[in-house]
Amino acid sequence: MNQVAPERTGWRDEKISLRHRQWGFDCPAVDLDFMMVEFDRGRVCCLVEYKNEMAAPQYPTHPSYKALIDLADRASIPLIACRYASDFSWWKAHPLNKNAKKHLPLPTEFSEKGWVELLYRIRGRTMPHDLFDVAI
Repeated sequence: MNQVAPERTGWRDEKISLRHRQWGFDCPAVDLDFMMVEFDRGRVCCLVEYKNEMAAPQYPTHPSYKALIDLADRASIPLIACRYASDFSWWKAHPLNKNAKKHLPLPTEFSEKGWVELLYRIRGRTMPHDLFDVAI
């Protein structure tokens, strides 16, 4: 018999997570660790699943990612998985659906500035040239 995966971190609202697991294997759900809804002028333009470099590996073939891909596809928006260094020195972005591949054809490693430039481009905007002139 398939078992429901246990809560791994304990720092989220564990009660609802544990309760949902009691509902059985055939009632799956995914709690989003750090999903960002990137938007512009009140309209969603991209979903980004951020993971720190120390987090467990991401697998786009996992059913939870398939569900996120389905969600983004139904909304006709890009879905990107992005791992980042704890010191923000690198950002490794992976397109997860066709809409993401329009902006990010291949997995790419960015500097912070490069990653932010991509987020501006996805919005159809230009990053202010002086944005990184001050210490962030």
